[in-house]
Amino acid sequence: MSNYDYEDDDDFTMEDSSNDLVKQLRKAAKQKDKELQELKSQFESLNKAQRERAIKDALASRGVNSKIASFIPQDIDPTEESVSKWLEDYADVFGIETSQTQATPNVNPNDAAAYKRMTNSADSGVSPEHNGDIMQKLMNANSKEELDEVIRLSGL
Repeated sequence: MSNYDYEDDDDFTMEDSSNDLVKQLRKAAKQKDKELQELKSQFESLNKAQRERAIKDALASRGVNSKIASFIPQDIDPTEESVSKWLEDYADVFGIETSQTQATPNVNPNDAAAYKRMTNSADSGVSPEHNGDIMQKLMNANSKEELDEVIRLSGL
């Protein structure tokens, strides 16, 4: 005979309730894993959207087309300084003028002087009313002498 008086099977029913508890814990763990995956995917999508917005804002502040954002690598921080540095490094690829390329103008000095004279001609030019008056005198001239006189006086 044994030293223990555990002959009833009812005393060992704890095993069934522990299995039920394990099932509940596994179910809860699966639910938590599912929620964690949803939160991770939500976080990643929000993080990606925030990064894209920050990069597009940095590009817009530099006056650059926002389509270039798709070419910026993922390891670049979305700060304006990092994006600006990346743009300066790859400006020649995208045909972007940076502060370095703007420092050396690509205009002939003679052309620049001629352009300046043309833009300043409005200040010293003849008004349209005066031109109309000269045109009227030219049209009303009856002889070569009158025509020469109108041309001489108008400065044409």
